[in-house]
Amino acid sequence: MLFILTGDIQTGKTTWLEARVRELEEADVPVRGVLAPGMWHDGEKVGIQNVLLPSRERVLLAKPVKRGQSPFDLGWDFDAAALDRVNAHLAELAKTADKKDVRPGLLVIDEVGPLELRRGDGLTAALKLLDAGPTPAWPHALVIVRSSLAEEIVERLRPIWGSVKLIGPDEAGASRLHEVLRGRLCPHCEK
Repeated sequence: MLFILTGDIQTGKTTWLEARVRELEEADVPVRGVLAPGMWHDGEKVGIQNVLLPSRERVLLAKPVKRGQSPFDLGWDFDAAALDRVNAHLAELAKTADKKDVRPGLLVIDEVGPLELRRGDGLTAALKLLDAGPTPAWPHALVIVRSSLAEEIVERLRPIWGSVKLIGPDEAGASRLHEVLRGRLCPHCEK
């Protein structure tokens, strides 16, 4: 199953996902992919990191710039070398996707946005992983998408994944995730 975690900007999607990843790791469920926590100073977002899973390597992905001052005009200056590093990590994960001796887990992609969906740039390897559908290494995936892009990603991925569930960064979303993962992937997950 594909979970799409959606919400508006700064509604706690990544914070919620980080908590779920910790819970799954504590329950010995493999979590692979990438998290994108913000870097904050005095209440202002001063950067975006990517945390590569499962190694937890941190990469500074982007710094804020004024609109019109970045090649993508998204308000962020994305570091090309960092994008290359994250895409290389995701491409390495793809090599293990169909191996039968890999413990099944959850693929996490934080996040797919306009850069990937509309410009064919950014975390292109993330879309390739999602476009490939479920695998022995990750029969389930969770991707963060802003509300404004949710229907677009559902249309793109439903034919590939079959079952797609939109969830929010709340207790109901956590319960839905644990319901699906309970059993084979996560026998110790709480309700």
